[in-house]
Amino acid sequence: MTPPNELPLVFGSDRHLVGTLTMPATGPAQRTAFVLLNAGVIHRIGPHRINVKLARELASQGFNTLRFDLSGQGDSRAPSSSGDFTAQAVADIRAAMDHLERTTDVHRFVIAGICSGADNGLAAALADDRVVGLCLLDGYTYPTAKTRWVRLKRRLRGPLLSAVLPWALRRLTALSVAIARRRGDALALVDNDRRFPSREEFAKSMQTLVDRGVEVCLVYSGSLLPQYNYDDQFRDAFAQYGFATRVRSEYRPDIDHSVTPVGAQQQLLELVSGWARTLPQPA
Repeated sequence: MTPPNELPLVFGSDRHLVGTLTMPATGPAQRTAFVLLNAGVIHRIGPHRINVKLARELASQGFNTLRFDLSGQGDSRAPSSSGDFTAQAVADIRAAMDHLERTTDVHRFVIAGICSGADNGLAAALADDRVVGLCLLDGYTYPTAKTRWVRLKRRLRGPLLSAVLPWALRRLTALSVAIARRRGDALALVDNDRRFPSREEFAKSMQTLVDRGVEVCLVYSGSLLPQYNYDDQFRDAFAQYGFATRVRSEYRPDIDHSVTPVGAQQQLLELVSGWARTLPQPA
């Protein structure tokens, strides 16, 4: 297979952002481009070079793909003036799309990100109508009563499990409902230093995107056992909302948060590239 064309880029208001554009080796490019974001503080190559591999896989399918470093990360400098982290991340992503519009005449974008990259991708999609797709690994999670039960069941493996199972499930469900009512899910959840929107805020964001026609694929790894640990958890968590069946959600326990094993990398590449092939393209 002919290797893709790759081009280093410098762009942004202060020419402070650095990225790598991966383009199809032959033939015209798709009229939708991908933008790949930093995962945490990791350079734009991504954990274990997953962004490099994904960009080249997508290029083989005809997609121009830009992976770049946000302001102050990797090879990118901080701009002369900036806002808070999320606002600056959104500004950087919009600058990346602006640059691709000028240089490749593409006006539709799909954003892919892991962890904080997922959070930033969601924020950018809400701020910019040019985003027509989101593919996020280990984005925001919202446990259900079953999530807590699966976690408890793992701890209770043993001969007494079958005896206590029905009682424990009833108690756990009742407790979960009581806690949810007391909190009203109004407070944002905090996972270490990562701030989660409330369930209602997240649901509103998802509904906005789906109503706008954005294609959304949410992938959850096996590293999130306390927060996400079974198939269809996303649909269960948001069953009362119209978007629940229109968002693709995948629980992949064999993939870890940093996509370390080669087998996990291949599984993720196949999942994302397969989803990319289903994206509607403009006439």
